[in-house]
Amino acid sequence: MAEEGKSEEEVVEELEKLEEELEKELSVPIPIAITPPEHTKLLDRLDVMDEKVEFVAGELAQKQGEKIGTALGILYGAVVGILIFVMFLI
Repeated sequence: MAEEGKSEEEVVEELEKLEEELEKELSVPIPIAITPPEHTKLLDRLDVMDEKVEFVAGELAQKQGEKIGTALGILYGAVVGILIFVMFLI
């Protein structure tokens, strides 16, 4: 209603002013981050722990693989032995 009396240029100018105000209100300054030494030490400790966990997980997976390999080897050996036995019986 009140805008009907305004020209198009005035409306555009008013919209631009509102956009600038919104940008000023919504803009967040980017802080400059400096890593404290405690944070660096903590990250180093986490890296060491992560390496230990990866090593232990790898060892456990290797042992599990050895167990599965042994079971499969015994199974294949038994099957081959039975086949050879049957072939000599024929």
